[in-house]
Amino acid sequence: MRYFSLFFIILVTISLVAKDAKSSIFSHQVNSNKESNSLIYADEVIYEKELDLIVAKGNVEIVRNGRILLADVVTYNKKTDLLTASGNVKLQESKGEIIFLDYAELSSDFKDGFVKHVRMLFPDEARLVASCAKRAQGELMHFEGPVYSPCKLCKNDPSKPPLWQVKARHAEWDETKENIYYTDAFLEMFGWPAFYLPYFSHPAPNAKRRTGILSPTFSYISELGPSITTPVFIVLSKDKDLTLSPTFFTKNFFMLQAEYQQRFERGEFSISGSVTSGEEIKNQLLKNRPKTKESGKKRWHIFSTARYEFTKNIRGGLDIERASDSTYFKRYKNLGITRQNSLTSKAYVEGFWGRSYGQIQSVVFQGLRQGDQAATTPKLLPMVDYNFLSQPDNLGGRFSFDGNFLSLARKEGTNIQRLSGTGGWQIPYLSSWGEIYTIGAKLRGDTYHIQDFNYTSAPSLQQNGPLFKGTISRALPQAYANWRMPFIRPFAEYRLIAEPIIGFIASPNIRHPNKLPNEDSRFFELDDINLFNDNRMAGLDRIDGGTRLNYGFNIDVFAKMIGNSNLFIGQSFAFNRPHENLRGTGLHKGFSDYVARFKYNYKNWVNLNTRFLLNRNNLAPRRSEISVGVGKPILRLQTDFIQLPRFAEDPNDRAGKQIRFTLSSNFIENWSASISTTRQLGRLGGTLANVATLTYTDECFIFSHSLSKTFYIDKDVKPGTTYMFRIVFKNLGEVSQSFGNKTNPLTGEPII
Repeated sequence: MRYFSLFFIILVTISLVAKDAKSSIFSHQVNSNKESNSLIYADEVIYEKELDLIVAKGNVEIVRNGRILLADVVTYNKKTDLLTASGNVKLQESKGEIIFLDYAELSSDFKDGFVKHVRMLFPDEARLVASCAKRAQGELMHFEGPVYSPCKLCKNDPSKPPLWQVKARHAEWDETKENIYYTDAFLEMFGWPAFYLPYFSHPAPNAKRRTGILSPTFSYISELGPSITTPVFIVLSKDKDLTLSPTFFTKNFFMLQAEYQQRFERGEFSISGSVTSGEEIKNQLLKNRPKTKESGKKRWHIFSTARYEFTKNIRGGLDIERASDSTYFKRYKNLGITRQNSLTSKAYVEGFWGRSYGQIQSVVFQGLRQGDQAATTPKLLPMVDYNFLSQPDNLGGRFSFDGNFLSLARKEGTNIQRLSGTGGWQIPYLSSWGEIYTIGAKLRGDTYHIQDFNYTSAPSLQQNGPLFKGTISRALPQAYANWRMPFIRPFAEYRLIAEPIIGFIASPNIRHPNKLPNEDSRFFELDDINLFNDNRMAGLDRIDGGTRLNYGFNIDVFAKMIGNSNLFIGQSFAFNRPHENLRGTGLHKGFSDYVARFKYNYKNWVNLNTRFLLNRNNLAPRRSEISVGVGKPILRLQTDFIQLPRFAEDPNDRAGKQIRFTLSSNFIENWSASISTTRQLGRLGGTLANVATLTYTDECFIFSHSLSKTFYIDKDVKPGTTYMFRIVFKNLGEVSQSFGNKTNPLTGEPII
């Protein structure tokens, strides 16, 4: 018989020796000290009465306290409470470690013992090998001559040493603290000793998180000099932790960073920040103003995020982003925080009910651009949104309602309160010919209460022009209909799908009052995405009135031999004269400029994505976005080009053209390299950044270089060269160094 259950072993033992089996590894009864039960399976069990031994042979499996022991032969001495195992011995721990042994002497609870020729496999596939080991109290394992590595072995020749490994005279694995400690250790690379470490430790591969010192970071920034950051991770409890990261600069000042995280049953909270008393550098672009420094000024930042689910339909949150001044992140690049134009802080509550959604939020901004002033920066206190979509009615149509309330305030400048609502009904229809219709109607109404709005358009009167205070209301009814009809033609080698599209929108051509401010619709782009929308504006302050006809043509070709492609081109015709605020957007004439899109890909060899806004008279591009990738990972060229016009109502916006070339290669397994250059085109153009990278990466090791050179000035960010060097050993932490101004290794842009 192959397997015996625990009950059957007890019955056989009683029938042979006619005495109490007492407490043993083979006992199914719970002991008086309430230790866990044990279970054994084996091909054969022998009880030797004279020696008081129980021997299990053939496919032995013993389960106790979550541990599983497998062996060919297991012998248990009841007098000494000692268990010996031999022949293909394998011990699986409760946390997932698997220990392969040639021979083992263990206590009946597996907590103490001696083993030979240990081969340990951790859950993350890291390995530890030793000539022998001793286990004490189920918490400590002492290894003699250990070798540890998380790297995979060579498939063709497993006898080769891994990429890196740790060899030591002695090691101790503390299962309670989840640490491995080494004495007289060498770190070997490719089998050759690289570093000698008389004593060091690292977390066991199965450790999720533990209090300790993290890998330090060394950096050099030209304005600040060399610095070192030594983070300390502190586990406060199973649901919260704290990271403290002091940074020491050679220019005799100090920065402290901190991050606190906590999880709740129905939410989470985190807060991070930094504080220092360094120097404040004034804007270096102001040539007529002397550069000044304010030493001892406290400079800081704070980021915080909170989320909480009050019910299954309602949740809330709080996001905080604040800094002491606009150049803090650019000045202290060691923070590695990228922020472009502003910081946003908001508190909100939102709800979900079927197809309906509602949100109440208050938003505060901090501008980081040159010229931004806190007194004129708006605050949304509050903004309320509600969206409703009904179930289909008897005709298949749906009713919808979108509501918005906004209270926008400034210390200096215009304050507004806006109440807006849009109700509508829409029905889709599919004809027997395959035509797709969408028909609908909407009615929108807005009411504004405005204070201190300077409505003059003359730049010379901006400071002392007339101010408007009052209430303005408006309404916009709209009716619209869209038609499309896809034609599909299969061929032997390819499939063609052609689809003409027509849309008609009818509404009064309401003029935008010059006493009505524009806060949320300053940026407008006519493109292939919004061409057929009944409202093409980004916000609510500008209305998209008038009667117009939209038309376009979309074609898709799918072919195995030549690849897949898509082409779309469209235009809009306005029956009314376009408003002045649309000048420069492509809609300033009756016939708009053309919007176009073209995509092509061929078996991952070629990828082309383009979008254009083309002049209707000569097809000259007004706006272009082109991305082309050619080649395989062994050698690939990527080109990205963007041409942006000046937006209609943003005086700070500037037209520009920019292009980036990137040549990359995964030339050998685990090795990759790239070079890129980014240029600003035009009369005042030039090179913005050059970047080169070289990286080796596998499952246990990362080795990377990045060299970049920037050529532009942004406030107090100067042109500079950056070199970054990084080494990561899995489970041993990482060492990273950077010299010069930090930049993005892919784009060459500064990390601010």
